[in-house]
Amino acid sequence: MYRLEILPEVQEQLDALPKEAVVACAEVFVMLEVTPWSGDPYSREHLDGSSRAIAFGPDGNGLLSYLILEDQRRVILLIVIWAG
Repeated sequence: MYRLEILPEVQEQLDALPKEAVVACAEVFVMLEVTPWSGDPYSREHLDGSSRAIAFGPDGNGLLSYLILEDQRRVILLIVIWAG
């Protein structure tokens, strides 16, 4: 199991999400705690890199970017974007 960390500025982004995005985002959080490597690589040049991103929301309108610290079993949420 991985520990999910949310930076204060990211928490502000989460707090601003519309209701339809909140449930989808919570589902992604569960995935991040169990299988964070299933997200897409943030960079095509570093397919095995620890920077990852995953789309979320009813129509994939959201994007979460995060960093995996494997040796510490930590996932740090870096940014939340909602284009809904």
